[in-house]
Amino acid sequence: MLADAAPNLIVLGPLGGEAELAGLLDRLAGFSGKVMLFGGRCAPALTRAHEHGERLGLTMLAPLGTPFREGDLGQILGGFLPIAPAPDIGVDVDEALSNGWFELWYQPKIDTRSLTLQGAEALVRVRHPTWGLVTPAYYIPADGDPYYHALSQFVIMHAMADWMRFAADGRRIGISVNLPSPVLEDPGFIAHIFGKLPPNAAEGGLLIATDCAGALADAAVVRKAAAQLAFHRIGIALDAIGPEGAVLVGRRDLPVVEMKVQRAFVSGCGQDRIRQAVCAHLVAAARENGARAVAGGVAGNADFMTLRALEFDLVQGPLFAKPMAADKFRRALLSKRLAAWA
Repeated sequence: MLADAAPNLIVLGPLGGEAELAGLLDRLAGFSGKVMLFGGRCAPALTRAHEHGERLGLTMLAPLGTPFREGDLGQILGGFLPIAPAPDIGVDVDEALSNGWFELWYQPKIDTRSLTLQGAEALVRVRHPTWGLVTPAYYIPADGDPYYHALSQFVIMHAMADWMRFAADGRRIGISVNLPSPVLEDPGFIAHIFGKLPPNAAEGGLLIATDCAGALADAAVVRKAAAQLAFHRIGIALDAIGPEGAVLVGRRDLPVVEMKVQRAFVSGCGQDRIRQAVCAHLVAAARENGARAVAGGVAGNADFMTLRALEFDLVQGPLFAKPMAADKFRRALLSKRLAAWA
């Protein structure tokens, strides 16, 4: 059949049992197209079959967990679909703020040992009336404000409002928000924004994440900002740590409470020793600074097991839950679905 049809894609499900699925994959050895498996979400048999296909040298697409949404299928099979040219768009930050287009979405952070929800990262999205959801890559800063001060204020205030809603429901979780490093250099901005929060609003509930490269370029700014934020019981985290994570080992002058490795060094770390080494260095640096080690973008079980063995504290990524709008995240907290997903 393969010789006659020469398909580009074969989709297999474990309807006849794990052994039969493994046998079908054995017969596909040498197949030049792509293979996608589907079955129960997070089913161990599906994971084992996927890894078996990879060992056979097959080009395995990400498994499709059932039940699935149209978007899940489209994301996996996107390479087979005609791709329209991306629109040349740009969203003006001032316009989006004045029209109420900005939203905060939340990506859960999961404890690697207990597999329970321990926090969330707030992510900014624009719901444009024409283009739908727009990511930050298309944001255009306001004139005279190249570092998004107005947007940073929106993120902080709304994140704390959401935190207080979650706390009122009996779920006190830490929320981290990402701010451009130049914002931390402005003591007036920090004093103004956090002075507007209720006295107990940020107690154990807010973490400011800043880019690792900018923090290493001027560690004095990070130390000064950390001291100022400490008055409000707010901590600082290093985000997007890559190869420079190696220089963090031995440094104990960065007063941070979390260190998060780049997705590029998390994805595939289960089979890549270089990525494993970068991740191990980050964990060592976090331990020396008394900080939590966080891995983002975890999409595969093999990667998660490696990160767990390396003693990461927290993980986040599509393996556990994708970013979701605040109301959906709140409903998931109330129904405790996040614990079930983990």
